[in-house]
Amino acid sequence: MGRKIMSHDVLLRQILGPFKEYRQARPKEGGETKIDEFNQLRTFPVDDISANEFGHEWAVKTVMLEEFDEEIREALCTRSKEEVTTRKGIRVSNEDGGYHSTPDFLQRLTVADDDEEEAKKGEMSSKFLPQFLRFVSMQLESFPSLKRTRPPMTTSWINRLGTNNSNGLHNHASAKLSGVFYFDDYEADVDSAAAQEPKPGDLLLRTASAAMRKNENMGEWCEYVIIRPQRGKLVLFEPKLLHGVVASHRERFSLAMNFGEKNVSFEDPNEAGKKVSVRPIEL
Repeated sequence: MGRKIMSHDVLLRQILGPFKEYRQARPKEGGETKIDEFNQLRTFPVDDISANEFGHEWAVKTVMLEEFDEEIREALCTRSKEEVTTRKGIRVSNEDGGYHSTPDFLQRLTVADDDEEEAKKGEMSSKFLPQFLRFVSMQLESFPSLKRTRPPMTTSWINRLGTNNSNGLHNHASAKLSGVFYFDDYEADVDSAAAQEPKPGDLLLRTASAAMRKNENMGEWCEYVIIRPQRGKLVLFEPKLLHGVVASHRERFSLAMNFGEKNVSFEDPNEAGKKVSVRPIEL
């Protein structure tokens, strides 16, 4: 199946829902903490009384893992592709295809078989995991809602989008924080650090919306933030913030995670539906 070319409004409508007007959210004036061009924390207040989310102030942090060893990155890519081909995934927000692994990916990352090649991959993955967890832990320290506590990483999973695959609008309300790490090769898709219009594979965060009026089939307006994938970029955001991913134009991978959930378990399709508990990873 070939790539579908769609207008910006169509892309927005597919992910954010039907609205008369779509507009990019503006960060709070003076509420942006920018350490450098690769590390920034922005807050998006909702002060329009007609918004369903009136009174909320969403925090979104983007930061680059600057020392991302290429050998380790390739090992993570390889392991992610093997995840897709050797393990059954689950259906969550990947409504139109794509792959969502079971939510214990990082817990299994350092487990290697006796096979020499598998052991080599496991060794490289084990180098990635401590570095990545230290990196994530440092970012939690500056997140406004986590000043008094540092929750463990409770779930983690691989997302794989193929051509025309997307992730529908959803949130992670049972968590204390959500995030995504981009490690695949997206560089050919990045033409500007400032995302002005949605493009295939972009993450959209819906910060505010006004409900539809009586006898109408679409809402009045919604506001959103565009996050453009870049290799080595970590994005952290409030778990109740609705988000989705624009349909991709090629295969691409990402690592998603939640923090602070309670007693997570799932029915593992790789274990004949056996209920499996996910071990939290302390940071």
